[in-house]
Amino acid sequence: MTTTDLDVFMENLEQLLYDDSNKLISSNELIKAKKPEIELLYKMLEDLIGSGLNNTNTEEEQLHEAEDMENWKRRLINGLHEAENAIDKFIYSAYLKEIDDVQKSKRFDGLVGKNFISSALLKINKIFTVKGQSNSNFLDCSLNLTHVMKDLKSIRHELSCKIRKIQKGNSVKNNNIQHQHLLESQSATRHVPEASSSKTTARVGQSATESEQVIVGFDEDALLIMERLAGDRKQLDIISIVGMGGLGKTTLATKVYNDEYVEYYFDVRGWVTVSEEYATRDVLIGILASIGKSVHEDTTEGKVCEMVYRSLKGRKYLIVLDDIWSSKAWDDLRLYFPDDNTGSRVLLTTRLAEVASHATTNPGGLTHNLQYLSQDKSWELLRIRTFRGYECPRNLIDTGKRIAAMCKGLPLALVVIAGLLEKAKKNEDLWDRVARNVSSYIIDDPNGCLDTLALSYDHLPRHLKNCFLYVGGFPEDNEIQVQRLIRLWMAEGFIKETAESGFEEQAEDYLTDLVDRNLLIVVNRRSDGGIKSCRLHDLLRELCLIKAAEEKFYYKLGMPDRSSREKQQRLFTDYKLLSEIYSHGSIAPTRSVLCFPSIRALDYVSRRWVPSFLLLRVLDLLNIRMSDFSDIPILIHLRYLAVWLSYCEVSFSEATLLRLQTLIVKGKYQDSLYSPCNMGNMTNLRYLWSERVIALVSHERYPVLFNLHTISRLGLGDGDQTLLQSFPNIKKLGCSVSHTIFNFALLSHLESLNVKPFLDSPYLRVNQFVLPKTLKKLTLMGLHMPWGWISTIQQLPKLEVLKLLDSSFVGNVWDTGDEEFHQLKFLKLQGLDMVMWKVSTFNFPQLRKLEVRSCNNLRGIPLEIGNISTLEHIEISDPNFALLKSVNKIQETQHAMGNYDIHVKFVGINVPHQEVFFEGDPYYP
Repeated sequence: MTTTDLDVFMENLEQLLYDDSNKLISSNELIKAKKPEIELLYKMLEDLIGSGLNNTNTEEEQLHEAEDMENWKRRLINGLHEAENAIDKFIYSAYLKEIDDVQKSKRFDGLVGKNFISSALLKINKIFTVKGQSNSNFLDCSLNLTHVMKDLKSIRHELSCKIRKIQKGNSVKNNNIQHQHLLESQSATRHVPEASSSKTTARVGQSATESEQVIVGFDEDALLIMERLAGDRKQLDIISIVGMGGLGKTTLATKVYNDEYVEYYFDVRGWVTVSEEYATRDVLIGILASIGKSVHEDTTEGKVCEMVYRSLKGRKYLIVLDDIWSSKAWDDLRLYFPDDNTGSRVLLTTRLAEVASHATTNPGGLTHNLQYLSQDKSWELLRIRTFRGYECPRNLIDTGKRIAAMCKGLPLALVVIAGLLEKAKKNEDLWDRVARNVSSYIIDDPNGCLDTLALSYDHLPRHLKNCFLYVGGFPEDNEIQVQRLIRLWMAEGFIKETAESGFEEQAEDYLTDLVDRNLLIVVNRRSDGGIKSCRLHDLLRELCLIKAAEEKFYYKLGMPDRSSREKQQRLFTDYKLLSEIYSHGSIAPTRSVLCFPSIRALDYVSRRWVPSFLLLRVLDLLNIRMSDFSDIPILIHLRYLAVWLSYCEVSFSEATLLRLQTLIVKGKYQDSLYSPCNMGNMTNLRYLWSERVIALVSHERYPVLFNLHTISRLGLGDGDQTLLQSFPNIKKLGCSVSHTIFNFALLSHLESLNVKPFLDSPYLRVNQFVLPKTLKKLTLMGLHMPWGWISTIQQLPKLEVLKLLDSSFVGNVWDTGDEEFHQLKFLKLQGLDMVMWKVSTFNFPQLRKLEVRSCNNLRGIPLEIGNISTLEHIEISDPNFALLKSVNKIQETQHAMGNYDIHVKFVGINVPHQEVFFEGDPYYP
């Protein structure tokens, strides 16, 4: 249990004690009777946290250095695990006891039906029956927290004693310091040793000496930065180099700093390393030392600031601030860099995009995002560092290239491996061993390669650490779909809803923060610019696995200590371990199971549920084809369920999944009707996704699901309009329609809408449709509407993304007329039968990207499209000759006008492309 797990546990206790909106808890007499005991535990933990175990101050730092700290943490973690399991088991048993009492009293009106109760209790009894003998205690509603409370009191007492001892020691130390300062003030003034100045210069000089040998792949980066450094602007400009640890930011800055032209161009050059922990005075003294200015040791900070400012005043200077970690650090320093219109520059390196954007605000500033090395450049760097100018033996070239590719473009990793290979330049066996497991050799690097990357993890705020570690549980090189990831975070309790933003918005902010910190790599973006998928660099994944093992955060197949699996509450596993668990069932209570095998049919997985799975919060079996899921028991703590069912009919009772937030069902019957459950009591449901069309019973009194934000693919037929009133806060809706009139105006929060005909209505012709003004994204497919109706879409004031696919509109001519698509940034036309497109520049004042696919009759893209000032991309797939010619004409015309900002991409003839039905698709390939 990590620090954030403690936060999650405390929040769960708060909800249990003080939130009456959960009917499962608020109406249960057994649970209400135990609330005082649970509240006592909550207050004890609050007191313990306030005593210093979880705070950040000087005394707490000393406390963390105490020998007993690890023991206190371990005892606290074990105690909280015990308490969490006891409380959740109690709630589970109390709920089962209630429905058992309902069965015995034969009153079924207020809760659930008789058949369900009998079936549910039978399933639970079956789980606890071993070799024909029932060892069931699932109706035991006792709750005993005495042992936990006793240990927490002991920890609190020991902590209090330790803090008093630290405070006493600090008091004595402060008196000694004051006495020492008095003696120093009576002695002669001393200078800072000259060694500190030469040390700063030597560091940069040393890097410059090595640069000719080791700097590979930065030529274009260096040229771009030097052009900006020596640009015509006279005002002070800030240039930032941004990238993950080990990517070569300092190396690139050194290459630029020591370039002969840069040295000639600037009157003064200075270099200082800021680092995560810094003191403004020390940084400024470092700048002075690097430009040859000495400082008296007793010089005040104010005087040091003045010295820096006066030393740079009126001169053309270049100051490098290396390894800066916070916006505050820049704010503390920026005042001492005068702007005298001399063409001065400040160059900073950072891992954090936020710091770069904060510092680089002036028009002449530049944020340069450093990229990973290509495979060719990676091999070049590895070869040069290994052989130091000599040729690589032919028999090692292929192996060397494999090793270089496995470093995934990270210069730090390449340098570490090169240092190893350099000691055995011709040992083919060693090279083969390294190629089989590059990561392990990097981890064992005595110079602390992984420690360099760990700085980024250590710098993370508490709420992001668990989110980052969680990503490490996904398979190596896995492209992770963002919609899936953030809903897993939500189910785990990592995301806190705020007054300003909901769960989904907060989760996306967390994701963006990790990307801006260069801890996640963006793989694909949505059409609206948001992040669609991401991945983790292999070394950062190794870091996650190490930290996860230290924190007992999860167990993943391949971790060194397999015996620790018994103690883990989260399992990131494959089908082999999963089948072993089902066969033996001998693990501790498990909260999360995520299975990542290759696609494989498992016929036996759900035949026997294990007791340790009854407290699950997350069950993700999306990548396993299951033949049977009918024996799912009551899982009242489950918040996330993702399954791939290889048969058509399945349903889950709302009493089985009372607290579910996310339900994802994948299957091979893509266009068959599917009724997932009667969702009346699933008040926490936020996300419902199915590969098959979802058929919900429509009647006037269908329960209102206020928390449901996303649903796809909802089947809508004649008379189903009232069904939409059950989802008043829906934001994303994908639906298959079988009727000719639809009205979505009631959905006042709807932002994304995807409409297509149901399979048995391929020639559907819509007669009327009404859209809400809140729409930002609209996808229409196969509705056969006349082009005249598109004026309804043009009137949407917030629309940013529009996809017209497969005969959504029909007719030879689309004349956009005089109306504007005011905010439209992305337009996709696919499979339309139009011959001519009439458009003017002002129809699309904000358009950035245009995609045209398989519009075989279209005679060309209007030249006016090229005159849209915001247009950046045109992508054409399967073009006919006329279409190809028109796009080339647009490009030629714009080039003649000096506009080279429009990028044109042609996708080859008959390139397969499948439209993702809903962009929240959690199994996007």
